[in-house]
Amino acid sequence: MLEFITLLLPFLLLGFVAAGLSRISGVALSMIIVPTLLIWGARPLDVVAFMLLFVVYNNFTAETQDVRLDYKDLVLFPRWRIAIPIVLTALITFLSPPAGIGVFMACFVLELMATVYKRIPERDRPAIHRVVILSVLSAVVTAVGAYVGPTISEDYYFGFAGLAILLITAFAWYAGRNRDAFKGIWEFIWVDFGIFLGLFGVESSNYPAGLTRDYKTPMDRMLPMITVVGGYAGLMVVLGVYGLFSIPSFITAIGAAIGTRMFGLYEFPKRGTFSYLAIGFAVAAVVCLYLVSPVPTGFDAINAIMKQPVVQ
Repeated sequence: MLEFITLLLPFLLLGFVAAGLSRISGVALSMIIVPTLLIWGARPLDVVAFMLLFVVYNNFTAETQDVRLDYKDLVLFPRWRIAIPIVLTALITFLSPPAGIGVFMACFVLELMATVYKRIPERDRPAIHRVVILSVLSAVVTAVGAYVGPTISEDYYFGFAGLAILLITAFAWYAGRNRDAFKGIWEFIWVDFGIFLGLFGVESSNYPAGLTRDYKTPMDRMLPMITVVGGYAGLMVVLGVYGLFSIPSFITAIGAAIGTRMFGLYEFPKRGTFSYLAIGFAVAAVVCLYLVSPVPTGFDAINAIMKQPVVQ
């Protein structure tokens, strides 16, 4: 039992600390967690499997931060209908456990999207067909990234991951300085950044809502949920193709959830410019990553121990 605690405690603390840093600066959690995982020796597959699960869970935590969910108030599965995904998952799990996990998570993601959409004031809601189109696009680009990411050379992977962090950070800074830029393709750019989630586990779907535009952008509120759809698609690719489900990721997500509940979420300045403190944290994380120049040893030992019974 002590061995389990010793292995998982650093991941719990990682999520907690990352949530605290994000609350202070506004930096995306992934830009703290991904460099840390790589410094700890994670291989490409470890990072991708880890971050896809983390994003799905963490975005749920962020969206329910100030809302108490009641099964009676659900949109797709209210009241007795909540039994539908439970029974369906149980039946499919009996035939194929991985498929059962996939079905349950699909129901979870759909319900979360519907709930968030319903909470948006009707006059501010984006068109449903655009949400569907962007969700499909997010699923495709993230799934492709999740398939390709683990095949990238371990010797160069950390370098590319750092570049992805710097690229997204630079784009957010530029967009904050130029409020009329990217009109017509704004949401598509952020959805296409899902390729970085699939490849390197890097995502920042909360940034657009904090970058005021000179034109109407009703989709910003839904982008974190659209990213969850992409994360789910990528997670199914990793589970189906590579057969990996990251338990350390779940522990980190719990740590981040505790930190989020304690500290709250960062509130971007109303002026719409990007946080220089967030830029500083992101750049510092990449600099540390490059200075360490990590040697990938993998999380194989951790994953193997996680599969053992707690009591021998």
